[in-house]
Amino acid sequence: MASSTDAPKVFISYSWKPLVNKQKSIALAERLENEGVKVLIDEWDLAEGQDKYQFMEQMVNNPEVKKVLIICNKDYADKANSKSGGVGIESLIISDEVYSKVDQTKFIPIIFERNSDGNEFVPTFIKSRIYIDLSDDEIFEEEYEKLMRNIFDKPASKRPPRGIPPSYILQDDSTFLRTLHKVQTIRGALVNEKKNAQVFIDDYYSTFIEALVDFEINTESLKEGLNIDDIVISKIDEIKILRNDFVAFLEIILTYSDVINVDKLISFLEKLVEFIIKRDFTDYPEGSRGRYMSDQYKFFFYELFLYLTAVMIDKEKFKELGEILNSQFVIFNQRVLKTESYDFFLFNQDVESLNNLRNERLQMRRLNLTADIIKQRADLSKYNFEKLRECDVLLYFISLIQNESEVQLKWKGWIPHSTAYNIFNLPLLERLISKRHFEKLKYLFAVTTVEELKLKVERINQIGADKIERVDYNFPNINRAFNVKTIGTIS
Repeated sequence: MASSTDAPKVFISYSWKPLVNKQKSIALAERLENEGVKVLIDEWDLAEGQDKYQFMEQMVNNPEVKKVLIICNKDYADKANSKSGGVGIESLIISDEVYSKVDQTKFIPIIFERNSDGNEFVPTFIKSRIYIDLSDDEIFEEEYEKLMRNIFDKPASKRPPRGIPPSYILQDDSTFLRTLHKVQTIRGALVNEKKNAQVFIDDYYSTFIEALVDFEINTESLKEGLNIDDIVISKIDEIKILRNDFVAFLEIILTYSDVINVDKLISFLEKLVEFIIKRDFTDYPEGSRGRYMSDQYKFFFYELFLYLTAVMIDKEKFKELGEILNSQFVIFNQRVLKTESYDFFLFNQDVESLNNLRNERLQMRRLNLTADIIKQRADLSKYNFEKLRECDVLLYFISLIQNESEVQLKWKGWIPHSTAYNIFNLPLLERLISKRHFEKLKYLFAVTTVEELKLKVERINQIGADKIERVDYNFPNINRAFNVKTIGTIS
């Protein structure tokens, strides 16, 4: 209960007739008082000899009185409208304040009585005000809660924090996004539990794939004197709007779906893989620098997979993420004309036009231009560059664990480009000391017990598989990241 010093003060204006109205008004005052509200009412606060009209005027004008509750029944409405009796005088005082200087939220009509047609009795001077309806026992408690929330400034619905405009607003008007508005349609379907929500999700997947062609480099765009790496950079800038849209899409389906259809998501990722492989084996006209003409997609798919990982970790969808990471992506290989399977590593390919061609042409002497651009574009505060780097390292270690049975003479796996920028702490993996945390993360490593994970890490150490050059990629080795002595030691 609120203390006497901080309890909000309310004044109750009501009619003494009929007697039952007075009794109900006193009962309301008693309940409010018992629940932390300082109630001012003539029955308790007006003694013999005092001027009742002066008392009313003081209550209405007193700045310490937060709310004036106007109890509306037939007698109150009739006398207020005809300006007769004590209610008439009181309503004149109130109406003068309503129409002049007092805060519009101070006066709250409280409905106590309705006519035979179900219409509320409300004085004319407050007819347009939103009221609290305490005339019906079936909704009394719900309406009473509204009153209490109003008095204590604790509304059931609050304005959310103002975010950033949708990606299509921030993007230059020259870029049309095919998936425009689809995310909000999906959100509406999920929130309202519509049976066809998955249909909208499937439509998003297919439209997303279609939208990729809007960012391709065609021979017409290779104008004389324009460097291919400049064109790749331009396309990477343009496709950012699609990245942001996909992040919003993921957040929606992972937040509002009770069950995530991982198989559908994997099928979508397979189509992305198929998209890039098809372009890798496209015959471009001579002189078109064809080997670089899908580099914007190579960069985009790497970035997109980092964000997919970050969003799923943020939503604690470890089981679903583990299913994706430990799946084989089955697609048709255009070069050999047969269906083959690929690991998630295929989303991580070298963007040669940036890391080699552009770096050398402009003599930039950067360790990794892909990392530089990932960092520059990491402008979603929820998924900042630090989180993306941690995901990058995590994917690297998972790729090691998946291949721990083979001595790797040549590296085949995930390259953590973003670790061209130092990262020393990996909070997600450090929390593996907790058994509870291990039970969440175990799906990522395709293990069921702590001992099984320890054996996998130790095997990697034995065969020396964690051998990526730490001069170019600055992050802890697997021994430090997975301290096998402490995994699962805390309950």
